Amino acid sequence: MMATDLRSLGELVKAPTAHGQYKALLIAAVIELSVLALAIWRSTEQVPPPAAVLAPVSISLVPPTPAKPLPPLPKPKVQPQPKPIPKPVSKPIPHPAPRPVPHRVIKAAEKLPLPPSPMPSPVEAPTPKAIVTPPPPPSPAPASPAVREDYLAQVKGAIQAAVRFPESAKMLGENGRVQLHFNLHNGQISAIKILQKGSLSAFDSAAIAALRDARLPRIPAGLKDKVFDLSIWVEFKLTDQNN
Repeated sequence: MMATDLRSLGELVKAPTAHGQYKALLIAAVIELSVLALAIWRSTEQVPPPAAVLAPVSISLVPPTPAKPLPPLPKPKVQPQPKPIPKPVSKPIPHPAPRPVPHRVIKAAEKLPLPPSPMPSPVEAPTPKAIVTPPPPPSPAPASPAVREDYLAQVKGAIQAAVRFPESAKMLGENGRVQLHFNLHNGQISAIKILQKGSLSAFDSAAIAALRDARLPRIPAGLKDKVFDLSIWVEFKLTDQNN
């Protein structure tokens, strides 16, 4: 059976078809081209040069020969210096002593008197301007005693009119009076003192309050700049109006 198969395969090989011949030729051409390309590539490949082989170096341990010492240099000859010839010493020639020359005494020039310095021209002092002071205002005519008494009576009446009866004295039904002393100057009251106190302390406080709250009259022209030393009684009396 096997022999029969081999025979049939050989017949097929011996009698190839036209298509099979072309295919075999193509495969053979490809193989030849591949072998040719491989040969070209191998020829162009660079082969590294063989490594240089170093020759063996032999080292001999031989001590070096000592160098010969150089001959000493000859000493330079020192030539003797010639002795100096002594110079003949000349004797000094005596010179006559110089005569002293008398110095001329120059007298100091007499000081000439300086010319007198010109006197400065006198400068006229400015004449002071006369200060004109306005005449003082005419002093008012002195007030008559009647005007003074009338003014002081108005002052006392104004102080009494300013009295306010204390409520505590009203409740007790108590009357009283207080004597005050003060100075009066141009309508201004100062230096207030109590000369005599009232029966109640409320009267003293009310009297001083009336003195400060009083509306004093206008001072007359003849009594300006005058200081009055006054003492008055401030009265506290219960009346129907106070009740």
